[in-house]
Amino acid sequence: MKYLFACALSLVGWLSGWQESVFAQTCTQPLGLAKNTEFVYQVTDKGRNKGTLNNKVMHQSHDKDGVYVTTFKSTRINGNRAETADEYSIRCSGDTVYLDAMMLLREQALKAFEGKDFDFYPVHIAYPQQMQVGQSLPDGKLGVRVRSSNVNITNITMEATNRKVVAQEKLTTPAGTFDCYKISYDYVVELDAMGMPLRDTFKVEEYFSLEHGLIKCQFSTKRGKKAKGMELISKRNAAQALQR
Repeated sequence: MKYLFACALSLVGWLSGWQESVFAQTCTQPLGLAKNTEFVYQVTDKGRNKGTLNNKVMHQSHDKDGVYVTTFKSTRINGNRAETADEYSIRCSGDTVYLDAMMLLREQALKAFEGKDFDFYPVHIAYPQQMQVGQSLPDGKLGVRVRSSNVNITNITMEATNRKVVAQEKLTTPAGTFDCYKISYDYVVELDAMGMPLRDTFKVEEYFSLEHGLIKCQFSTKRGKKAKGMELISKRNAAQALQR
């Protein structure tokens, strides 16, 4: 489900020899990202393995406003079967990466409105490349207007809010050992169901490397029980991916 990707706030950050100072000056290939880079996450639900999330960089270019845009394909694999395949983008401007707010989409919230029309209003998720423990980060948000023809039915918001850098830690996964910033936030879904406001909240902890992007992410319920999560298990730079 797409709301899992809310934790992937810099899902495609991989080094390919670029230093942070070069990134800050040029914003070209943010975090060393290159076309054909591949990276895989183990997906979990309540602590149990639920397939993998396979990602590949497809395209990079500057848009009409001069913002450097990276497009990548994300495929959910369960067993030997591909369940979903979506494309997302990362925008880079100055010293900040902006992840596609569509990653905040929780598909379950839209199932009751199957066959209706949707208008999306994104506030992309900002990731400054200069972070400190105790720093508050901007919220990310996806607004959805549900309508039938020209009649509004309801509005839904999905938000990563109260984002804060809480620690610096080393983290080891099957992909290696990484120096990470630990970031916490609330993932909140709100909608108006026939005049009755509904709200669902998860606590999220993620481990983010300035050199390698997202390493691990865990959603928890309000009662502290594990929900969705994912962890980096392998990565291939562009040359390695093409040699397969």
